[in-house]
Amino acid sequence: MTSSVLTEKRTAGFLRFVSYLQIIGIILVVLGHSMHEYPDGCEGKTTYIYRMMYSFRMPLFIFVSGFLLGYTVVMKTGAVRWTDFVAGKLKRLMVPFVTLTVVTFIPRAMMSGMADDAIEMSWRSLAEGLLRNDRMIIPLFWFLQTSFTLLVITYGMILIARRIRINELAVYIILVMIYGALPWIDALHQPWFSLSDTCRLAVYFVLGLMYARYMKVVDRAIPWESMWFLVFTAAVWAVLYLIAENTDFVIFSSIFGIAMNISLAKILESKHIGVLDHLRGSNYIIFLLSWYFNVLSQQVLSHFVTLPWWIYSLLSLLTGIYVPWIIFRYMRAHPDSCISRIGVTFLGQSVKKR
Repeated sequence: MTSSVLTEKRTAGFLRFVSYLQIIGIILVVLGHSMHEYPDGCEGKTTYIYRMMYSFRMPLFIFVSGFLLGYTVVMKTGAVRWTDFVAGKLKRLMVPFVTLTVVTFIPRAMMSGMADDAIEMSWRSLAEGLLRNDRMIIPLFWFLQTSFTLLVITYGMILIARRIRINELAVYIILVMIYGALPWIDALHQPWFSLSDTCRLAVYFVLGLMYARYMKVVDRAIPWESMWFLVFTAAVWAVLYLIAENTDFVIFSSIFGIAMNISLAKILESKHIGVLDHLRGSNYIIFLLSWYFNVLSQQVLSHFVTLPWWIYSLLSLLTGIYVPWIIFRYMRAHPDSCISRIGVTFLGQSVKKR
């Protein structure tokens, strides 16, 4: 087998692994948002399973963002200019954020009676929905602000470090120290542009960045593809969460939760278990659009029919994943259609097949 064929197979395996990590993450996000009608009156947040899942769900998403930055940009010898990088992230992250926030604002305000928190029909309310994570029109979009901030700041810091010739390992150590200290620096818990969430999750971002840079070394040392290792990381994650819940040390539980999901994704890839393959590439549009179907399947539907809570949750989970997936598949099949052009321009989507 030639070296080019081997490289191609390794690249395909790597892309599947990354896709599986993203898909696992988005399924957990949609699942977490599908518990609104759980009878505890707190959207299921009092349940132990929900709290355990929450311990690593968004840290995993942020970890993957840092990992992709490290793999697709930082490791390339011909790095793009910072301004070009920022322009790309504005198109990918901020344009969908602003577009969907503005489009959703009026119907969200008109339907405030069905929502958990009312939205006032005013310019001030719209401005706050764009700038404050505690007043967002679509609550889960704080992730877009956090991801954008971490990407552009981190990439800028790396480019500066390269220009002044700071040792690469020292750069990563400095980033870990800075990002690890951010939760304590953010004593005021500022809601502006999701600053608190950015500080809270930054350390996972830089861990993802470091894993991308030192992946070959780490993968030689850790038996990710072993079922025993998957069980081990799951057990440590659960035990640490039991011990450290509501303390600063819960970060260690979150890290083992991320490791558990890396192991699961690598096992799926290495054993060619393709149960998630049909969702590959659609994770971002699922993230952007799932909230609408979560709301329709729960808050709106519950005003017209009375069903057991788990039926609302199941409908929310299925529609939140598969309606955006159908839209994604249509865009891929019809790249020149009006829907595809809207998706590319306003939702940061790519209709190119990988």
